[in-house]
Amino acid sequence: MPTFDKYITKLEKETGKTFKNSKFNIDGWVFDNIARFQLNENNEIVKLKITDAGLKEIPKTILEISALKELSLEGNAIANLPEGIKDLADLRFLNLAYNNFENFPNEIVACNNLETLILTENNIKELPCEIKDFESLLELNLSRNNFTKLPDCVENYSKLSYLNLSQCGLNNLPVNFARLSNLQELDLSNNNFTEIPDEICKLPVLYRLYFNGNKLTEINDALFDIEKLEFLNLGFNKISEIPSSIGKLKQIRTLVIDYNNIKSLPNEISTLKTLRKLDLSGNKSGQFFPEIFGINNLQELNLIGNKITSIPKQINDLQLLRVLLLMDNEINDIPEELFELRNLVHIELGMNYISRVPEKINNLTELETLSLSNNNIKILPVEISDLTNLKELDLSNNSLEFLPVFLLNLNLPINFDANEDGVLLHNNPIDYPPISIIKKGNEAIKKYFKRNK
Repeated sequence: MPTFDKYITKLEKETGKTFKNSKFNIDGWVFDNIARFQLNENNEIVKLKITDAGLKEIPKTILEISALKELSLEGNAIANLPEGIKDLADLRFLNLAYNNFENFPNEIVACNNLETLILTENNIKELPCEIKDFESLLELNLSRNNFTKLPDCVENYSKLSYLNLSQCGLNNLPVNFARLSNLQELDLSNNNFTEIPDEICKLPVLYRLYFNGNKLTEINDALFDIEKLEFLNLGFNKISEIPSSIGKLKQIRTLVIDYNNIKSLPNEISTLKTLRKLDLSGNKSGQFFPEIFGINNLQELNLIGNKITSIPKQINDLQLLRVLLLMDNEINDIPEELFELRNLVHIELGMNYISRVPEKINNLTELETLSLSNNNIKILPVEISDLTNLKELDLSNNSLEFLPVFLLNLNLPINFDANEDGVLLHNNPIDYPPISIIKKGNEAIKKYFKRNK
């Protein structure tokens, strides 16, 4: 068996590229500027990545590496595969994303033990029936290609657990699609579906479904019959109503219905006791959706861009909430009840009309990120300096005329430039201390305050 170095020497000669310069090891991987290799105990290559190297064909040397299990040639210019690919008997993983395939490479079908195949963003216009022989496949990614129809023989993928068909121009599925009885994750986002196919609703173990970026105007009730569904993304459609049957999703943990036309929610959504993350951003509802307050186990709530004018006092019902996103609304005041949510670690209230921050903000002792950018804040409460776990405080684009000295107690860098971290102050009319002092950093600010007591 040729050693690792012999293979690499042959690759260098065949491709005209140097793989040995600056070679080093991290966690079993050997890196250089172009390729990555992982070796087994016999110094044989078992994993190989050559990405963005301009290869127009697979080097013949690769076909000699009999121990190869994973091959990634992402981001090259390969348009065809050699028949010798079948000689890689141990190949389990093949990534050919971002290449120049116009036809499905039938040569892959001979790789009987292949478990993962990635062909993202090629120019494949049709899937041949030969793909029916891929019976060992567990994961298949055909996203961002140009075929608009799946062949009926896709039903042969009896072991398939992950299928990505996003951005392919699809508007229907084969009637036998439901025979993919082991399918757990399905991505049909950014296609041309006008309704949710019944075949999806019959998949017995599906737990993750991406259907965002299609042309739905309503939700098929049968969708909520998928008992094991834990993740559902229906964002960027034209849905105006959520059926009451949503209450049947007894295992749902993440529900994304952003950028639709939803103005109200059914009461049944409050029965989703397993729901942890809810995204209703961009619906321009004009309200906070009161039904949300019944989802007692909710941990992350996104209501960005809903034209909300106020935060209801019932917000304190969401005692497990950790992330609250309310940017780009029309909120004037922050109710003190918000500061009863002691588990909050991340709050975004930017792009509203807030002028005052209540003193009780220091109740949020776990808070790590607080965004108050693009409001009308002129004065901050000294209690904000009690937030000792804070890692970022965004006060940019407000009306602060002076820098409160107590912000230094946060032990965060104070920055007047965008794209920085710590306490962000850019686009405030601050004249004390001078901006030139602030830009020199915390130590310069401290010295200035000390000199000008």
